Amino acid sequence: MNQTDIATPIRGFFEQHLLSQRGLSGHTVLAYRDALKLFLEFVCRRQRKTTTALMLKDLTADTVRNFMDHLEHGRNNSVPTRNARLAAIHAFFNYLASIDPRHLLHAQSILAIPFKRQPHRVAEYLEREEMLKVFAGIDGQTLRGQRDDALLRLLYNTGMRVQELVDLDVNHLRFSRPCSVRIFGKGRKERTCPLWKETVAAVKAYLAKRGVRLDEATPLFVNHDGNRLTRFGVRYIIARRVADIANACPSLLVKRVTPHTIRHTTAMHLLQSNVDLNMIRSWLGHATIETTNGYVEIDLEMKRKTLQSAEKLIPAKAKRGGSWQDDDKLLSWLAKL
Repeated sequence: MNQTDIATPIRGFFEQHLLSQRGLSGHTVLAYRDALKLFLEFVCRRQRKTTTALMLKDLTADTVRNFMDHLEHGRNNSVPTRNARLAAIHAFFNYLASIDPRHLLHAQSILAIPFKRQPHRVAEYLEREEMLKVFAGIDGQTLRGQRDDALLRLLYNTGMRVQELVDLDVNHLRFSRPCSVRIFGKGRKERTCPLWKETVAAVKAYLAKRGVRLDEATPLFVNHDGNRLTRFGVRYIIARRVADIANACPSLLVKRVTPHTIRHTTAMHLLQSNVDLNMIRSWLGHATIETTNGYVEIDLEMKRKTLQSAEKLIPAKAKRGGSWQDDDKLLSWLAKL
């Protein structure tokens, strides 16, 4: 590879490194492709060159920084999207340095560009009563209603990601005891999640309505055209079902419910049912226990707020020994819940 060629390393990055060596999923590879495509188009406009005329020296650290600003202020990308694009560029220059040490300093200058910090958002989830009302609002007599009921029950049962859901085929589910589903998650990691009897009954009823055998290698959830549901289709279904019941459940009016909200709901309800953290981690397919621990912090904070509200109802003269916030034993007990 010469000092100016970029076609060869880009091709090797996608065909050899991402697919053959790292074994990334097709969705991740497409995300990396889109990021580099946007970056190269940006460089072409700034350098007034065609893509075929670009050289490695055109891909400077300053250009990457300007590209990050363009994503935020020109394309109005969110901070997570901006950071995802930068991660793809970092990955490419890491690969470039590994195959040709002559580009090490160049790569280091770009790898030194930091990710932007983003505000920490508390994961929103539905209370048990809210989730039950969503189920109750679905008409189970129609094919569409049976599909939506089965879809929501499977999401709530497993806490799977929306992409994991739409990738499911019928034969990924085991309908004999012990009932379970094989989920293919991030990094092509496979996990098995148990299914509740209510979930199994709902999925069976939906498949029977479709006339699909329980062992067929066909998409589990389909749209009205018979094609596999997309992530956007699942988002629409959830948004519509929540909107249908929102007037009867006013607390839903102030919540933005997405497929990932259902995932958070599963995690919180498992935690509140005293399920072991490692079991929840395995259930949801978290890469590290630290991710699962985030739900503990949310639950603990809610308990603190509940105690604070209760404390305000107690007359001042009835208080003894100061606030509960000064009681180390109580705080320790809360942390273990």
